[in-house]
Amino acid sequence: MSVIDGLILLVGSSLLLWVVLLGLAVGRKLRRDRRESRSVGRRARYAGVLVRGDVAAIANVFDAAEDSEARADLAVTIDLLYRTLPRERFEAIGRGMEASSSPPKLIADLGSRRAITRARAAFLLSRPGTAAAAEEIAPLLRDPDADVRLVACAGLARVATPRAAELLIDGLAQKVLPAERIIERLGAPWAVRTIVARLDGGVGEEGGAELEASLARALGLSGDPRGAAPLTALLDSDSVEVEISAARSLGRVGDDACAPALIAALSSDVWAVRAQAAKSLGKLGAAAAVEPLERCLSDRAWWVRANAARALRELGKPGIEALHRAVEHEDRYAADRAREQLALQAVIEEVAA
Repeated sequence: MSVIDGLILLVGSSLLLWVVLLGLAVGRKLRRDRRESRSVGRRARYAGVLVRGDVAAIANVFDAAEDSEARADLAVTIDLLYRTLPRERFEAIGRGMEASSSPPKLIADLGSRRAITRARAAFLLSRPGTAAAAEEIAPLLRDPDADVRLVACAGLARVATPRAAELLIDGLAQKVLPAERIIERLGAPWAVRTIVARLDGGVGEEGGAELEASLARALGLSGDPRGAAPLTALLDSDSVEVEISAARSLGRVGDDACAPALIAALSSDVWAVRAQAAKSLGKLGAAAAVEPLERCLSDRAWWVRANAARALRELGKPGIEALHRAVEHEDRYAADRAREQLALQAVIEEVAA
């Protein structure tokens, strides 16, 4: 074979390979487009039935969603409707699922060897937020697959019952997932009563101070004032981490009644506690804290000085007056923080004007 013949053969083979690869790519895209088209059509049909709230029709939809793609589309459709449907209509979706033949099949899938099947079943079981789903998906919090554990965690939060909160707190104590993943799910008003009861009754040896600190952060995320009293009590904890978490969270859910405890925390031996207490006093607008915060402007820790100066600015006129006094402070660091916040206040006033 001559060199030219070899080159021709090589070019021909390369061209043939390119054509084959192009054909595979086009074929894959066409199949994906067909799947997406079917998916869009299914979701539109599902949404049309779900929004009407007819329990029998909804049960038929669940019965018809036999394959994995249809079940995934149904779960996504329910998710999309979650924030738009009235509560009674959404509860009808739960009743429709319970009236269908789907729950036993989905519960069976929770024991599948395939992680994707277990996750998909937990996802769909928990989407309508029915209370019975909590006990079914709870074992998946200890699943060997991390993604399945995340789906179970999100599912329990979707169920949003006291029992679901208990299960999530237990998972938090047992460290089934990174703490923040569970805290962000527990940080909602529906879980506050259960969290407060757990703190009041003692978290036990399994959780200890680490669990108390996590629950304190969850109360802060909830934005619910019912968390103020237990958080105030946690400021007397023997754990620095718990004190820091409680002081930070009180800035989100506290009120004037919390101010004395936060003012006391300004005298803590731990600078991080003092810093968080100062920050929260500013957020709460605690006028009684002006003098203690003014003293903190010369604290030995930079973050305490910075947070105290910002808090004084946030306290309005009495705090601004304290900052003006601090400009002449013998401690130049205190004077620097005061000038910084006064300059920021001037910008805020200019923008507002």
